[in-house]
Parts: sequence; structure tokens; C-alpha cells
Amino acid sequence: MQGSFFKYTGRIITALAISAIFASASFAGPAGASIKGKVAKPAASHMVKKAKKMDSAPVTKSEEEIFLAALQSKNISADGKVLTDKRDGKKYSVEIRGDKAWMKSNLAFSLSTPRQCLMENEEYCKKYGRFYSHSEAKMACPAGWHLPNDGEWRDYQKDQSKLDWNNLGKGGCKSWDGYCEGNTTGHYWSQSSVQKNTGRSWEFRSVAHSINRTDESASKGLYVRCVADLR
Repeated sequence: MQGSFFKYTGRIITALAISAIFASASFAGPAGASIKGKVAKPAASHMVKKAKKMDSAPVTKSEEEIFLAALQSKNISADGKVLTDKRDGKKYSVEIRGDKAWMKSNLAFSLSTPRQCLMENEEYCKKYGRFYSHSEAKMACPAGWHLPNDGEWRDYQKDQSKLDWNNLGKGGCKSWDGYCEGNTTGHYWSQSSVQKNTGRSWEFRSVAHSINRTDESASKGLYVRCVADLR
């Protein structure tokens, strides 16, 4: 008898549980639940689609704009003819050769005393620029410019019909016990070094229209022509 009672009450409990499940499904809330077996539609506010973000078209600069921006970054005038050294306000004539800008006169930025000048005379510094040791020359150019290496000098002098011999072949150099001939020669450092305590140099002779490429003691005083990459 007792066993029959438990079987009977078990069926009642099971039936009540099933009824409760169906009742719960029938009265589910509006968010995605169903009433009487039907699925409720989402609220209208949920149906608004986000607008797709459109990527802006890339801005393409013209060759002229790129070139002008390069000049500006090197402190060169828009016509490509004048460099202004922001450190001391000095101005230098410039020439464009391919994708490089070259100074057309010798650097005159002061790193030390009048010993940088020919005959230790400041007037010659104004006329010819200043002498630098090889280590000084490698750090003397303004920001964005550099001391040309041996390969850049080779390219520069390749077409000698374009060289300003009277400009290049003047000012001499400073040696241990004196000065080189200042009226007919000009001596310039390159960044390159071949032997210890030396630097590759380029000598331009204005009368003979000839060029001598040598390795000089790094302590000698030679001139500097700075160059800048425009690309």
C-alpha cells in the first residue's frame, strides 16, 4: 500500500512539474520569448543598423609638392638656390644635382677660434670659409646635411664642365707648419677614411683644371662642402 502511494504521488509531482514548464514558456517576457508559442519581434529601436564607416581616400601629393617639402626640410629656399643655416643665420648658395643639394660655397660655421681661418685672419674666413680637422668636418654640417663621402665627391666631379673652378680652387688648406697655396688650390674633406688617422680628401686646382684625390692626416685643416639628400 505504501509503495503504491509513492508511485501515485510521484506521477502527480511529475505532472505538476511539466505543467509549470509550459506555463513558464507561455508567459515569458517580451525580449525574445514567446507568448502562446509565438516569438515576439524585437523592439524597433533594436532594428536600427549602424552606418558603415567609410574610409577616406588617401591624399596623393604631386612631385612638385614632394620636392618643395624636401627643400623646406633642409632649410632651402623654395627656388632651390639658398640654404639658411639656422645655427648662425649664414646663407649659402645651393645647386641641385639629381636628387642631392650641394653647397656652392665653403662652410663657415665657427667651431673654434680664428685658427680655422687662412692666415688666422677672420677676413679670409668670410671669403673662403673655415678649416676643419677630419673629426670636426664630420659633425660641422647643419641638421639634415652631411659631409659628402668619397662616392658622392666622385659623382660630383664626374662632369668637370659643370665645375666652378675659380670657386672650388681657392683657399688652400692648413698644414702642420703653414698653409697650402690659397690662390690656386682648394682642399676638401670627404667623410671616407682608408687608413688610420687619415681622411680622404679632394684637391681642386683652378689654373690647371685638375683634381687630386689623396689621403691626408686627420689633423690637417681642410674645407667642407655639405650635401643633402632630397629623396
